[in-house]
Amino acid sequence: MSSSSRNALNCHRCNKELTYIGTKKFHEGTRWGILGDLGELFVNKEKFDVYCCPKCGRVEFFVDGIGEDLRPQ
Repeated sequence: MSSSSRNALNCHRCNKELTYIGTKKFHEGTRWGILGDLGELFVNKEKFDVYCCPKCGRVEFFVDGIGEDLRPQ
């Protein structure tokens, strides 16, 4: 059994194998347009690995850097 099939993530709704669509950055807070990049220091940013079901469109998020050895590459 290959490591990708052993660690495959399946959709909880339709049981189809999820597709990795990338690491996405999300941020909370107000954009401080007048401060430019300096304003970004006051914003909470998180990165998530995102997987999507190609059949029903369900999406799962995983915190980037945690448990990556348990997910397919």
